[in-house]
Parts: sequence; C-alpha cells; structure tokens
Amino acid sequence: MNIALTFSKNQIFSSIILFLSGLYFAFISVYSINQVDLGFQLSAVGRIKNGQVIYKDFDFIRPFFGVIFWDYLLKYIPLQSAYLILISRVLVIAESFIICHLIQRLIFEKKDIITTVFLVLCFLHTFPLMLWHTIDGILFSVLALYFYKEKHYLSSLLFIVFASLTKQSFIIFGLGASVIILIELFKMFLITKKDLYIFIPAFLFFAIVLFQYRIFENFNLFVEQVLKSASPFYLYEGCIAPYFTFEKKFHTILYILSLVLIYFIDINRKVFEIILVIIFPIFILYPFLNDGQFKGSYALYVILFILFLKYERQNKFIFLLLFLGWCSSISWGYNTPAFFILIFLYRFIENKEKFSIFLWGTVLMAFSFYRCRYPYASESLTSKHVFTENIPAVSGLLISEKEYSYILESQQIHKEHKDIVFLPASPLLDIINGSFPNRASWEMDIEYPNWKSDLQKLKTNTIAVDNSLLSYYKEGFFVSSITFELMKQKRIIKKTKYFTVYK
Repeated sequence: MNIALTFSKNQIFSSIILFLSGLYFAFISVYSINQVDLGFQLSAVGRIKNGQVIYKDFDFIRPFFGVIFWDYLLKYIPLQSAYLILISRVLVIAESFIICHLIQRLIFEKKDIITTVFLVLCFLHTFPLMLWHTIDGILFSVLALYFYKEKHYLSSLLFIVFASLTKQSFIIFGLGASVIILIELFKMFLITKKDLYIFIPAFLFFAIVLFQYRIFENFNLFVEQVLKSASPFYLYEGCIAPYFTFEKKFHTILYILSLVLIYFIDINRKVFEIILVIIFPIFILYPFLNDGQFKGSYALYVILFILFLKYERQNKFIFLLLFLGWCSSISWGYNTPAFFILIFLYRFIENKEKFSIFLWGTVLMAFSFYRCRYPYASESLTSKHVFTENIPAVSGLLISEKEYSYILESQQIHKEHKDIVFLPASPLLDIINGSFPNRASWEMDIEYPNWKSDLQKLKTNTIAVDNSLLSYYKEGFFVSSITFELMKQKRIIKKTKYFTVYK
C-alpha cells in the first residue's frame, strides 16, 4: 500500500510539474520582444530568403552554419509570416530539449522526461528566448559528443565541424575534442554501419550547403569577415581573466588558495553536496537583489570544475562538457557560462532527490517572476501589455504598449518612405518591413566591416534614427559610425515619438 501511495504521489507530482513547465514555456514563447537582439539571426535568414548571398551581399562576421541551419528549418515559413517570431521561439525550445536530452544521456544517471524538462529550464534560465548562434553551436557540439560516446567517430568529427562553423569560439572546442576523438579512432579504427548511415547523408548535406550558399565562391570574403573579427587578445581578457581574477588582488589570491584547498583537503563529497544544495537557490534568487544580474557565475563554474576533478575525474564527458561550456561563454556580448552552470550544479547534487521538489519549485517560480520583472531590453509586466495581431513576424505576442506603438510608428514611417533605413540597430524592424537596404542589420562598426561602402550607396536613402538607442552607439565598442556619418549628410524632415527622420 505504501509503495502504491508513493507511486501515486510521484505521478501526481510529475504531472503537476510538467503542466506548470508547459505553461512556463508557452509564456516565454509569447511574452516580450526587444528591438536590438531578437531579430538578429532571423534578419540574416531573411536576407537569404530575399535572395542575398551571405558575405557577398551582406556582412556577417560569424561562420555561416547557424544561419543556414535556420534557413532550412524555416524554409517553408515566409519571411512576412505573421507568426515568424513565435514559430522560431517554439523551435528554440525544441532545440533546447534536444540539447538537454543529449546532455542527460551523456552525464546523468536519471533518464526520465522530468529531469529533461528541468534541465531545459536550467539551460534557458533567464536568456531572452530567440535564435542564437551560441545555442546552435552547443546543439552540434553535444550531438558530436553523443556520437563519440556511441563510437560513431566519423559522424562525431563531422558534427564538430558543424559546431565550429556556428561561432569562432567553438573552433577551440572543436580542435580539443577532435584530437581526443582522432586518437581513439586511430587506436580502435572502428567504423560502424550506423556511423556511415549518419555520416554519409550529413556529409552530402554539408557539400550541398557549400555550393548552394556559394561559400566556396566567396571564400575570400568569408575569411575577410569572419577570421579578421576574431581577436586572440580577447581570449585572456574576456574568457580567462573573469574566471580567475577579482577587482582586488587579495580576493584573487584568497580565491585561488580556496580552490587549492577544496581540491587537496580530504572532505566527504556529501558535505559539498549539501553546500551546493544551499548555493543553488541563492544563486537563482540573487538577481532580484542585484538589478536582475547573476553574481558569482564565473567563480562557481571553476569551483564545479574543481569538484568534478576531485570526485569524478574518470568521467571524460563531464570535462568535455565543461570545456564546451567555457567555449560557449567566449562572446563579446554574452560572455558567461550561464547555459551550463545550473545543469552542472544539479548534476553534482543529482542524488539529493529529497531536495528536487524544492529546487524545481524555486527555479520555476524565480525564473517566471524574473522574466516578468526584468524582460530583456523591454518593459516589465507591470506596465500595460497587449497581444499583437496583423503585424508581420510579431503577431500573437504579448508585448508592452510602448513596444507596440514603436512598431506601429516604424510601419507608418516605412509606408511613407519605402527606401527607409532604420538605424543604429533594428534587425526586428528589417524583418517586419521585409526590407534589407544595407549590408547589416546591426549597424555597429564591429558587425559591419563594409559600412564605408554603404555610405555612398545610402546617400539618397531616408534614414530613421532611434532616439533612445543613439547615445548607446555613439562611442566605444558598439559605435555606429555609419549612423553619425549619414546624419551629417542629411537634414531632419520629421521627429516622431521614437524616431528622428532624415532625408
């Protein structure tokens, strides 16, 4: 009877969790938009749909495979589809499910759907739900590791190539993982039929992609735009220093000494498990005390690496995924291991099942409240929101009245001036209007290496400058020189609530 009662309770708990998680995923699919990042990768897909050739007709300083992957996924979805953003968000959630299921197969003891759903919550955390090259790189990387575990060596190596062609930082992961796979392949020299069944069609697809998207034809432009933008100096400054240094040298020394002590002092693993069970909810809840920002993620990631090295050094897939998590954090605008940190934190305390309900509830409530309170680059749910309809790309979304009026105003301006260029960074408006007059949808210099060639081309175009974004792109790393040069060449013909229009 007790066994039956327990089984019944577990079933009820599982059903409630899945239902609430389903509501959460539905909510984040429709809630909020942002003008700067949401449409970035979609705008590149849109340019391809419009017949433009990557690197030749538009600037793209990252490798091509993520954009092409999404061009195939959205092949039968028109660019002007009313629900383009909603569809793409649902696909990103599906992509995250595949990633987390594979991670679960690689390093977790639990293989149930409940754990997969929990890992998806942890993986997406508070990230603004959208297509992103980092998520694509993670997908192909974990597929490569899964094929490696299954001893499908050729397929594993090919998917590492796919991952490396989504973002420059995954090349580092690709080089390291390839050496390990090749060593094992040469030792065993094992090529199975199942491996070939995956490798051959995937390789043929890759060959078709290279010709269909004219990569070979424009290889010199690919090298010029992609490789020149990768700075080796950033590797230390942006990707190593944050993990090991603090503002004060004393804190850095104390931190490194603590890492050494954690590794060498003989302490029962259960002690660290209890400590991490306490840290888990604190880490999740801290953003509410820090203006929506996580704190200590770099240090916590290194501590987790040390703990796994201390207690599970034989599990090579944990360390390959830790390496992948670090590579995924190498980024100009999102250099954090946030996609992996909660997953590894939960993996270390996986056996503390009695805390799972508490942790799950904390994650679900905290992230739901966080997204309502701190939507990325948008208005919180406390302001008035409306469901959009009859607007290309963004119909069916719950957005603030401010964002809604911003879009309507931009549509009206575009209706009056068909040659309009929205500056300094409006990829979402490019998608909504189905118009890509210049070579970049992020018009900042770093993302727009050929902006000077567009300066003459856009001499007669009308431009609409976002009043709120202008100061952000005025100087520094994200400067938008073309915006200010075009403003000098033209005169103001109209000022609206959100834009200044120049002719």
